[in-house]
Amino acid sequence: MAVPDFERAVDAVVSGDVDALRSMLRADPELVRRRSARPHRATLLHYVAANGVEDERQQTPATALDVAKTLLDAGAEVDAVADMYEAEATTMDMLVSSVHPAKAGLQGALAELLLDHGSDIDRRAKHGQTPVVTALAFGYLDTAEVLARRGATLDFEALAGLGRAEEVRKGLPLANPASRHAALSLAAQHGHADIVLTLLDAGV
Repeated sequence: MAVPDFERAVDAVVSGDVDALRSMLRADPELVRRRSARPHRATLLHYVAANGVEDERQQTPATALDVAKTLLDAGAEVDAVADMYEAEATTMDMLVSSVHPAKAGLQGALAELLLDHGSDIDRRAKHGQTPVVTALAFGYLDTAEVLARRGATLDFEALAGLGRAEEVRKGLPLANPASRHAALSLAAQHGHADIVLTLLDAGV
């Protein structure tokens, strides 16, 4: 019984049917903490990120914010981890690297909602990247700016990707080769020519 119920709830999440989702959660409050029987073991909240789950369910409806708020208000664990791409990942991890909420114009707002409910803004994911660096690496500068404004710790490469030229110059003497290389990549990706020149002049 639990699997069909969970699958129906997932369908409500990905289609944006908030009324149906609320009805299911009222009937079975534990549904919000259940997990998919699929290998990724995602929670309902993970499906909001539209990333790492079944391809046909990677979509962001216009009501995605209401869906996420419904789940979080019902007790969803904001930083529960699932097995995504051979690593443990939270909803935030998957959200900031997901094209679907970005195209829908909701990625930044969803990130803020997760932060409002206690998501770890500086959690380091599979490759040791924080959400702000992940957002920059996937090309989502606006979302990275949201995270920076909300107090994300900005390491050297994040400063470069965000275009903080003066801070990059100040941090350059202490930056290790790997950080300098990552900073050059992100600065170039986001068109910060002044920072690229600074790094090239420093021998990166």
